[in-house]
Amino acid sequence: MENANKYTAEKWKQLTAFSKKEELKNKMWNSVVDHYNEPYRFYHTLNHVASLFEKSEHYMAQIESPATVGFAILYHDVVYDTFKDNNAEESALFARQQLSALNIKEAIIKDVETFILATKTHTLPEGYHLNNDLSLFLDLDLTILATSWDEYELYSEQIRKEYRQYPDVVYNPGRKHALEKLSKKEFVYFTPPIKEVLEPIARQNIFREIQLLS
Repeated sequence: MENANKYTAEKWKQLTAFSKKEELKNKMWNSVVDHYNEPYRFYHTLNHVASLFEKSEHYMAQIESPATVGFAILYHDVVYDTFKDNNAEESALFARQQLSALNIKEAIIKDVETFILATKTHTLPEGYHLNNDLSLFLDLDLTILATSWDEYELYSEQIRKEYRQYPDVVYNPGRKHALEKLSKKEFVYFTPPIKEVLEPIARQNIFREIQLLS
């Protein structure tokens, strides 16, 4: 997306408009930008964040907690290190530290943490009070899987670059395993309108990449 930095900065201003701590907010935002602009990122950048914000706008009427969804979109990949497997936990902690400094309600902070941690398995906590919002958030995060093959191929190439420290003999089986695990789920998407349209496309793309990795 063009002007992703400007667009996401505007979303940050909207989400934090309640706070008058301008200097603190600017410092926080610069820290978020620095993380997403790390040189080893190719897909998990502010472009990805901006894309999720843009897609979420189409569903605002059905979102119960816009603040939770908005902050979860903003922070869910703020920590991203392909040498580690605790990025979701670290991103949730980063979110907690910033939101606490802005005096966000503890209940909202916990919900944001739940959303971010759910990206690790893309499953829904049983009986969770915001599962409709969480379903939508998780679905938006995976809409890239149901794009045209050209766009999907670019995405897979960007992911490969983020794991460029691993040779193909290591990366390919790992990527294949992750995709096969996803393909074996009963469904990729939760939200009925999204699932109806995107599920078959996503599965076709996933299957095609698995074949290329074999």
